[in-house]
Amino acid sequence: MAKIRAKARLIENFQVLSTNERAHAFIFDLPASYKGTDIGPTALEAALMSLAGCAATIYALVAKNSNVELERLEVVAEAEKPEDSPKLTSVKLRINVPGNVSDKILSALWRRTEENCPVLYIFRDSIPIEIEFKAATSLEQY
Repeated sequence: MAKIRAKARLIENFQVLSTNERAHAFIFDLPASYKGTDIGPTALEAALMSLAGCAATIYALVAKNSNVELERLEVVAEAEKPEDSPKLTSVKLRINVPGNVSDKILSALWRRTEENCPVLYIFRDSIPIEIEFKAATSLEQY
């Protein structure tokens, strides 16, 4: 089984640098209204962005593998979250595909996308999370 690893380190205030093993990185932050500096998305916003990005990537891959040429593709993810809750209560994906592709083909592409989009599974299915705390003299020991 393949392992995917991500690391997040607090830089300052609420800015967190997140990296993966392929040397990609981005910064999470809180908006100024929550005492952040707003230099990056919140983790929740990034999760929703990941859902839209995964859906778009896999949809484009499925279309290519099905010999369906897409002129353009845009996936818009909208979520609702009550002010007094950390949880999203709903998510809506809108797939915009301009061009001359029939709704039947677009729907078939989406069904295959649903079967292969790992971030969609994270949103739809509960995944057990194991938590481990370590006291370390430096972060490099982690």
